[in-house]
Amino acid sequence: MANYTTTANITNLQEKVIGPARQTLKDDVLAIKRMFKVIRGRDGMDDTYNSPKLPGVTAFGLTEGVDMVSETLVDSNVAVAATEVGVSVLLTNKMLRTVGRDDFLRQAGVAMSSAVNVKQEQDFATIGDGFGNVVGLDGAAAVLGHLSAGLAQLRSATEPVNEAMFRNVSAAMSPNGWHAIAKQLFPTGSGDAHAPNTAQFNRANKDVLDSYWPAGSYFGTPIRLSTNLVTSGNDVRSIIAYNGAALIYEFMPVSLEVDDSDKSLRAIELSMVIDYGYGEILDDHGREWDHDNTSPTS
Repeated sequence: MANYTTTANITNLQEKVIGPARQTLKDDVLAIKRMFKVIRGRDGMDDTYNSPKLPGVTAFGLTEGVDMVSETLVDSNVAVAATEVGVSVLLTNKMLRTVGRDDFLRQAGVAMSSAVNVKQEQDFATIGDGFGNVVGLDGAAAVLGHLSAGLAQLRSATEPVNEAMFRNVSAAMSPNGWHAIAKQLFPTGSGDAHAPNTAQFNRANKDVLDSYWPAGSYFGTPIRLSTNLVTSGNDVRSIIAYNGAALIYEFMPVSLEVDDSDKSLRAIELSMVIDYGYGEILDDHGREWDHDNTSPTS
């Protein structure tokens, strides 16, 4: 529809729609997006972001009086192209009057931004599903050994993640997988193979239990929860990764347009659009974590 009206011309729309939408769109609600490096576009930038990647350089022992051998350093390019994602809703004047216009507009802003969040997370989840190295096993419960193995593999990769870089390593897993992990971190005294006969409760447990939702921590590695990970039957593709393993290019931030130009329709149309792209930078800096995703009953 043409003849868009700017949001500034709609009475109190900033407060009623955009405010709640921006609150919902905060980065800290996106578990998978927080795992990777985010580049935000500025005026003058293209909708394709070119990320240079340098090869490794090797140092050799030298012999006095003998010239060093120089390596030719040529970078490779990873192009991340941004595309549009959007959501549009139509609100009739009669409906807005029936439900209470102000409150419903706020709810519409939250619903639209939540839809954008879910779409982003589902897209970014495919990064983890695309990593070439896998820990865990379909049909098996998530266990701490899988996470520990993934972290060890990142440390010993061809281009290893060193200790300083490990501050930016995290995991994203499903709530069902986290339930299995939590039972190992904080056993209930059931006497299972992974649990002692006596339930443990100490300061370390308390600190983590006090911030149990929506994340945990395993020896300093944040574990975030997401319901938007890639699934395969009853299994799920969780992610263990260094934030430099992939790149997210947010070319244009979320914009909200309001169209009330079609008076005969007796409605307003709200359209929300974001323009972003994503791509893998270094496969060996991430691990796909496969495990069962069956809903727990105990």
